[in-house]
Amino acid sequence: MVKHFAIIGCFFLLCSSSAFSQGYYLASAGESIFSVGTVDAGDADIRPVLRWSPVFNFQEQLHFDFSHSFGIYTGLGIRNVGLISKVDYLFTDDVGGTLQKTVTIKERSYALGLPLLFKLGDMKEGVYFAAGAEAELMFAYKRKIIDENTKNKTSRWFDDNVNIFNPSVMAEVHFPKGQYLRFKYYLLDFLDYKGIKLIDGMELPEYGDSSPLFYIAFGTIHLNKKEKDVEVQESIQTAYFRSK
Repeated sequence: MVKHFAIIGCFFLLCSSSAFSQGYYLASAGESIFSVGTVDAGDADIRPVLRWSPVFNFQEQLHFDFSHSFGIYTGLGIRNVGLISKVDYLFTDDVGGTLQKTVTIKERSYALGLPLLFKLGDMKEGVYFAAGAEAELMFAYKRKIIDENTKNKTSRWFDDNVNIFNPSVMAEVHFPKGQYLRFKYYLLDFLDYKGIKLIDGMELPEYGDSSPLFYIAFGTIHLNKKEKDVEVQESIQTAYFRSK
Protein backbone atom coordinates (compact mmCIF):
# COMPACT_ATOMS: atom_id res chain seq x y z
CA MET A 1 0.00 0.00 0.00
CA VAL A 2 2.85 2.39 0.82
CA LYS A 3 4.38 1.59 -2.56
CA HIS A 4 1.17 2.61 -4.36
CA PHE A 5 1.03 5.95 -2.55
CA ALA A 6 4.73 6.57 -3.26
CA ILE A 7 4.24 5.99 -6.99
CA ILE A 8 1.26 8.34 -7.09
CA GLY A 9 3.17 10.97 -5.13
CA CYS A 10 6.18 10.82 -7.46
CA PHE A 11 3.93 11.06 -10.52
CA PHE A 12 2.20 14.09 -9.05
CA LEU A 13 5.53 15.84 -8.40
CA LEU A 14 6.70 15.23 -11.96
CA CYS A 15 3.46 16.57 -13.39
CA SER A 16 3.24 19.62 -11.15
CA SER A 17 6.83 20.87 -10.94
CA SER A 18 6.44 23.21 -13.89
CA ALA A 19 2.89 24.13 -12.94
CA PHE A 20 4.02 26.22 -9.98
CA SER A 21 5.42 28.72 -12.44
CA GLN A 22 2.00 28.92 -14.11
CA GLY A 23 -0.01 29.56 -10.94
CA TYR A 24 -2.08 27.49 -8.56
CA TYR A 25 -5.14 27.86 -6.37
CA LEU A 26 -7.01 26.03 -3.63
CA ALA A 27 -10.65 24.99 -3.59
CA SER A 28 -13.06 23.08 -1.35
CA ALA A 29 -15.56 20.56 -2.68
CA GLY A 30 -18.56 18.81 -1.19
CA GLU A 31 -20.81 16.22 -2.80
CA SER A 32 -23.73 13.83 -2.46
CA ILE A 33 -22.96 10.26 -3.49
CA PHE A 34 -25.35 7.78 -5.10
CA SER A 35 -23.66 4.36 -5.10
CA VAL A 36 -24.56 0.89 -6.30
CA GLY A 37 -22.65 -2.25 -5.42
CA THR A 38 -23.51 -5.73 -6.65
CA VAL A 39 -22.61 -8.43 -4.12
CA ASP A 40 -22.27 -11.98 -5.42
CA ALA A 41 -23.80 -14.47 -2.99
CA GLY A 42 -23.90 -17.60 -5.13
CA ASP A 43 -27.39 -19.03 -5.48
CA ALA A 44 -28.87 -16.67 -2.89
CA ASP A 45 -31.57 -14.27 -4.09
CA ILE A 46 -29.84 -10.94 -3.51
CA ARG A 47 -30.43 -7.57 -5.13
CA PRO A 48 -28.59 -4.24 -4.90
CA VAL A 49 -30.23 -1.10 -3.54
CA LEU A 50 -29.23 2.45 -4.45
CA ARG A 51 -27.40 4.06 -1.52
CA TRP A 52 -27.50 7.82 -0.93
CA SER A 53 -24.73 9.43 1.09
CA PRO A 54 -25.27 13.22 1.43
CA VAL A 55 -22.92 13.96 4.33
CA PHE A 56 -19.24 13.85 5.24
CA ASN A 57 -18.03 13.93 1.64
CA PHE A 58 -15.46 16.73 1.55
CA GLN A 59 -12.32 17.42 -0.44
CA GLU A 60 -9.60 20.06 -0.39
CA GLN A 61 -8.23 20.50 -3.90
CA LEU A 62 -4.99 21.96 -5.23
CA HIS A 63 -5.33 23.09 -8.86
CA PHE A 64 -2.59 23.86 -11.37
CA ASP A 65 -3.54 25.48 -14.67
CA PHE A 66 -0.91 25.23 -17.40
CA SER A 67 -3.08 27.29 -19.74
CA HIS A 68 -6.69 28.37 -20.22
CA SER A 69 -7.49 24.95 -21.68
CA PHE A 70 -5.39 22.43 -19.72
CA GLY A 71 -4.53 21.74 -16.10
CA ILE A 72 -4.38 19.17 -13.33
CA TYR A 73 -5.58 18.93 -9.77
CA THR A 74 -4.85 16.84 -6.72
CA GLY A 75 -5.82 17.15 -3.07
CA LEU A 76 -7.06 15.20 -0.09
CA GLY A 77 -10.61 14.13 0.61
CA ILE A 78 -12.81 12.12 2.93
CA ARG A 79 -15.99 10.39 1.83
CA ASN A 80 -18.63 7.91 2.92
CA VAL A 81 -18.95 5.05 0.43
CA GLY A 82 -20.69 1.71 0.58
CA LEU A 83 -23.45 -0.56 -0.64
CA ILE A 84 -26.83 -1.93 0.38
CA SER A 85 -28.16 -5.40 -0.42
CA LYS A 86 -31.52 -7.07 0.16
CA VAL A 87 -31.57 -10.84 0.58
CA ASP A 88 -34.76 -12.87 0.05
CA TYR A 89 -34.89 -16.45 1.35
CA LEU A 90 -37.11 -19.13 2.88
CA PHE A 91 -36.71 -19.66 6.62
CA THR A 92 -38.00 -22.53 8.77
CA ASP A 93 -39.17 -21.36 12.19
CA ASP A 94 -39.15 -23.25 15.51
CA VAL A 95 -42.49 -24.96 14.87
CA GLY A 96 -41.56 -26.16 11.39
CA GLY A 97 -43.29 -23.46 9.40
CA THR A 98 -41.70 -21.99 6.28
CA LEU A 99 -41.49 -18.22 6.05
CA GLN A 100 -40.46 -15.86 3.27
CA LYS A 101 -38.01 -13.35 4.68
CA THR A 102 -36.20 -10.27 3.44
CA VAL A 103 -33.08 -9.07 5.23
CA THR A 104 -31.21 -5.84 4.49
CA ILE A 105 -27.42 -5.69 4.71
CA LYS A 106 -25.79 -2.25 4.77
CA GLU A 107 -22.01 -1.91 4.54
CA ARG A 108 -19.99 1.28 4.32
CA SER A 109 -16.57 2.72 5.04
CA TYR A 110 -15.15 6.18 5.40
CA ALA A 111 -12.28 6.63 2.98
CA LEU A 112 -9.33 8.99 2.75
CA GLY A 113 -8.57 9.75 -0.89
CA LEU A 114 -5.64 11.18 -2.86
CA PRO A 115 -6.72 12.04 -6.44
CA LEU A 116 -4.84 13.08 -9.55
CA LEU A 117 -6.95 14.32 -12.48
CA PHE A 118 -6.20 16.02 -15.77
CA LYS A 119 -8.47 18.90 -16.83
CA LEU A 120 -9.36 19.79 -20.40
CA GLY A 121 -11.69 22.60 -21.41
CA ASP A 122 -12.20 26.28 -20.74
CA MET A 123 -10.54 27.06 -17.40
CA LYS A 124 -11.49 30.73 -17.68
CA GLU A 125 -15.20 29.93 -17.93
CA GLY A 126 -15.02 27.00 -15.49
CA VAL A 127 -16.41 24.54 -18.05
CA TYR A 128 -14.16 21.53 -18.42
CA PHE A 129 -13.85 17.75 -18.38
CA ALA A 130 -11.55 16.01 -15.89
CA ALA A 131 -10.40 12.40 -15.77
CA GLY A 132 -7.91 10.48 -13.70
CA ALA A 133 -7.51 8.15 -10.75
CA GLU A 134 -7.64 8.17 -6.97
CA ALA A 135 -5.98 6.11 -4.26
CA GLU A 136 -8.30 5.55 -1.30
CA LEU A 137 -7.66 4.23 2.20
CA MET A 138 -10.74 2.67 3.82
CA PHE A 139 -10.33 3.40 7.52
CA ALA A 140 -13.73 3.15 9.26
CA TYR A 141 -15.90 0.16 8.33
CA LYS A 142 -19.47 -0.43 9.51
CA ARG A 143 -21.97 -3.19 8.75
CA LYS A 144 -25.63 -3.24 9.73
CA ILE A 145 -27.91 -6.27 9.28
CA ILE A 146 -31.62 -5.45 9.55
CA ASP A 147 -34.09 -8.29 10.12
CA GLU A 148 -37.54 -6.74 10.57
CA ASN A 149 -37.22 -4.85 13.89
CA THR A 150 -33.91 -6.43 14.88
CA LYS A 151 -30.57 -4.85 14.01
CA ASN A 152 -27.05 -6.18 14.31
CA LYS A 153 -24.24 -3.63 14.02
CA THR A 154 -20.50 -4.10 13.57
CA SER A 155 -17.97 -1.29 13.26
CA ARG A 156 -14.17 -1.35 13.28
CA TRP A 157 -11.18 0.78 12.35
CA PHE A 158 -9.08 -0.45 9.42
CA ASP A 159 -11.14 -3.61 9.18
CA ASP A 160 -10.16 -6.32 6.69
CA ASN A 161 -13.80 -6.93 5.73
CA VAL A 162 -13.15 -4.32 3.04
CA ASN A 163 -10.17 -3.80 0.76
CA ILE A 164 -8.35 -1.24 2.88
CA PHE A 165 -6.50 0.15 -0.14
CA ASN A 166 -8.80 0.53 -3.13
CA PRO A 167 -7.79 2.53 -6.23
CA SER A 168 -10.42 3.94 -8.55
CA VAL A 169 -10.80 5.63 -11.92
CA MET A 170 -13.12 8.57 -12.38
CA ALA A 171 -14.35 11.26 -14.73
CA GLU A 172 -15.96 14.61 -14.02
CA VAL A 173 -17.92 17.25 -15.90
CA HIS A 174 -17.64 20.78 -14.46
CA PHE A 175 -20.10 23.60 -15.02
CA PRO A 176 -19.65 27.41 -14.93
CA LYS A 177 -21.00 28.10 -11.43
CA GLY A 178 -18.88 25.49 -9.65
CA GLN A 179 -21.18 22.47 -9.88
CA TYR A 180 -19.84 19.16 -11.10
CA LEU A 181 -20.96 15.63 -11.93
CA ARG A 182 -18.57 12.80 -11.05
CA PHE A 183 -18.50 9.14 -12.13
CA LYS A 184 -16.28 6.73 -10.21
CA TYR A 185 -15.54 3.01 -10.45
CA TYR A 186 -13.42 1.10 -7.90
CA LEU A 187 -10.86 -1.24 -9.42
CA LEU A 188 -11.03 -3.73 -6.54
CA ASP A 189 -14.03 -5.33 -4.87
CA PHE A 190 -15.41 -3.22 -2.04
CA LEU A 191 -15.67 -6.24 0.29
CA ASP A 192 -12.78 -8.51 1.16
CA TYR A 193 -14.46 -11.39 2.97
CA LYS A 194 -16.63 -14.35 2.03
CA GLY A 195 -19.59 -15.71 3.95
CA ILE A 196 -21.99 -14.08 6.37
CA LYS A 197 -24.30 -15.29 9.14
CA LEU A 198 -27.61 -13.48 9.49
CA ILE A 199 -29.40 -12.68 12.74
CA ASP A 200 -31.70 -15.73 12.61
CA GLY A 201 -28.76 -18.08 12.01
CA MET A 202 -29.17 -18.30 8.24
CA GLU A 203 -25.76 -18.58 6.58
CA LEU A 204 -24.78 -17.28 3.16
CA PRO A 205 -21.41 -18.99 2.59
CA GLU A 206 -20.78 -17.35 -0.79
CA TYR A 207 -21.75 -13.81 0.20
CA GLY A 208 -19.01 -11.39 -0.84
CA ASP A 209 -17.54 -13.59 -3.57
CA SER A 210 -17.38 -10.37 -5.59
CA SER A 211 -18.59 -6.84 -4.85
CA PRO A 212 -17.83 -4.22 -7.53
CA LEU A 213 -18.77 -0.67 -6.55
CA PHE A 214 -19.71 2.32 -8.72
CA TYR A 215 -21.07 5.73 -7.86
CA ILE A 216 -22.32 9.01 -9.29
CA ALA A 217 -21.82 12.18 -7.27
CA PHE A 218 -23.27 15.68 -7.57
CA GLY A 219 -21.09 18.34 -5.99
CA THR A 220 -20.04 21.96 -5.75
CA ILE A 221 -16.60 23.56 -5.63
CA HIS A 222 -15.85 26.78 -3.75
CA LEU A 223 -12.70 28.82 -4.18
CA ASN A 224 -10.68 29.10 -0.95
CA LYS A 225 -7.50 30.97 -1.76
CA LYS A 226 -5.73 32.51 -4.71
CA GLU A 227 -1.96 32.35 -5.05
CA LYS A 228 0.76 33.72 -7.28
CA ASP A 229 -0.53 34.31 -10.78
CA VAL A 230 -2.84 37.28 -11.38
CA GLU A 231 -4.10 35.72 -14.60
CA VAL A 232 -5.16 32.59 -12.73
CA GLN A 233 -6.91 34.72 -10.10
CA GLU A 234 -8.94 36.51 -12.75
CA SER A 235 -9.91 33.31 -14.54
CA ILE A 236 -11.07 31.62 -11.35
CA GLN A 237 -13.05 34.66 -10.27
CA THR A 238 -14.71 34.68 -13.67
CA ALA A 239 -15.59 30.98 -13.42
CA TYR A 240 -17.03 31.00 -9.92
CA PHE A 241 -18.27 34.50 -9.24
CA ARG A 242 -19.58 35.77 -12.57
CA SER A 243 -23.17 35.03 -11.61
CA LYS A 244 -23.02 36.95 -8.32
